[in-house]
Amino acid sequence: MADPRVAITDTRGLDPSPVMDFLTRAGFQVRFLGTCDPDDIVAGARGAVALITGEVRVDAGLLDRLPDLRLIVTARSDASAVDVETAERRGLWVACLPGAADPHSSAHQAIALAISQARRLACEEGTPCRPARLTLGLVGMGETGFRAAELARPLFGRVVGTGPQTGAWPSGVARMDLPDLMEASDIISVHVPLSARTEGLVDADALGRVRPGAILVNLSDPAVVDRGALLTALHTGRLAGVAGSPALALPSRLGAPSPLRNHPAVQLCPQAEQARDRAVRLARNVVSWWERGIPLDPVARSDTRPFPASEVSAAPC
Repeated sequence: MADPRVAITDTRGLDPSPVMDFLTRAGFQVRFLGTCDPDDIVAGARGAVALITGEVRVDAGLLDRLPDLRLIVTARSDASAVDVETAERRGLWVACLPGAADPHSSAHQAIALAISQARRLACEEGTPCRPARLTLGLVGMGETGFRAAELARPLFGRVVGTGPQTGAWPSGVARMDLPDLMEASDIISVHVPLSARTEGLVDADALGRVRPGAILVNLSDPAVVDRGALLTALHTGRLAGVAGSPALALPSRLGAPSPLRNHPAVQLCPQAEQARDRAVRLARNVVSWWERGIPLDPVARSDTRPFPASEVSAAPC
């Protein structure tokens, strides 16, 4: 009787080792492919019943070529890279990781990174660090942005924000549209979820409006900020500092060098334990589906339970 197979294309910046260790101990055959190329995925994932992925676009064409697949787990906090409708129609489960750190923790971390970068620049210039003379711009006024505004008001000379016209708005924060906010802010902190509307929201036009020497903090999904525009802004000095999660410094394709990883003006906050827990949760989704018939964090629901181990192909992994 062959063990069920799991293929991992990539884990979107998370260490795949905890995922592989957890699944191997649970009795799965696991292969880390380390590729986003569809042909390589098809060759490496042949016979796999579960696919863990991050940056790969799992569309109908890829699903056609992986007929044994019954579960897709994405390392994203949404299933935007998966053709969920097609997967569900074909009887596949789709699961994704829950949202990242809680809003209060993210807000505290964003403000800490903003001040850390301001202090670094002040030290380089040989001047005192005085946040009270700076304007902080908050892009997005959801729960995290709202909490960041509350934390920032006593520290910064001015706090401005952009967000929906409906709902609560923090007192003492001037509401602006994005272009005006980019022009007015010494430090910009991004707090919007990734969606079709927000992908590339902070683009070349937006970054071209910032004051020379500004700081950008992004603890949202890296795709909210256009990578090419970000690099250009750093290289030209339009941005003097960038801070965010390790995912910010992921290369544009697997195996490529990352110009942000060792950049002297880029500060990354690893959050090692939290990252490991999120990596393991990818594996827990697979085990839960195999043992109970449903993943921990389902997006698309299937009426098909995992087939018995006796029906799993015995071809070598």
